[in-house]
Amino acid sequence: MGLLLKLCTNEKDSAPVRSFVVQRAEALVFTVMHHTECVPALRLKCFRGECHEEEAAGALRDIESDLASGVLRVAAVAWDDAWVRCRILSDARAAATGCRTLDALHVACALQLGAEELVTSDGRQAALGRKAGLRVVDPLKREQKR
Repeated sequence: MGLLLKLCTNEKDSAPVRSFVVQRAEALVFTVMHHTECVPALRLKCFRGECHEEEAAGALRDIESDLASGVLRVAAVAWDDAWVRCRILSDARAAATGCRTLDALHVACALQLGAEELVTSDGRQAALGRKAGLRVVDPLKREQKR
């Protein structure tokens, strides 16, 4: 989610994330979970005074535009299966990685969708992704590890 917000708003690391997406020239997987997370994340930015309502509305329009243009690609997740995998990952790896529920759910979705890599700059999510066998790509570090 953090990278998606950097893509559609002006944050400290927005420029390298946008550059990564353009250079990659490959759609980013986008699920209903990402879409659902966007609204409260943008509203929180308004609450904190980090953006105005107009900017948040513009960011949501940008997401819709990115969906229409193919920058973001919608992927359907079997949610019951994803939640089961999330619980299994959390049970096996949370103590070692410090991952939280949404970190584990993002990794579970990636695995369920057959992904080989996880694009994230979140340390806990990255640690869990690596332990789950995914190659981690951090657009802020350009680091790829398995």
